[in-house]
Amino acid sequence: MMKATTELTKEYGLATLVSLDPIMVDGTGMCGGCRVTVGGEVKFACVDGPDFDGHQVDFDELAKRKRAYVAEEEQCRLEEVVSGMEGDGAEAEESE
Repeated sequence: MMKATTELTKEYGLATLVSLDPIMVDGTGMCGGCRVTVGGEVKFACVDGPDFDGHQVDFDELAKRKRAYVAEEEQCRLEEVVSGMEGDGAEAEESE
């Protein structure tokens, strides 16, 4: 949605500031998880941002990077669900 918005505002010559929420691990830029290309230069959202000129952000690269851990995130969600289900059963048995 930010990409579409910045494309529209660019047509009308409106300055557009975007606040990015890439993956951030350490908050210092050391891990590179929050790396984003802005105006052809590599920036780190946790140090240099998270606010950037929306007309300069490479949203395609950003979207690709944000999808880097989708499989792992889904696995964690599944493990949490299973763990929660197991926990519910154990609590019910203890109360009997």
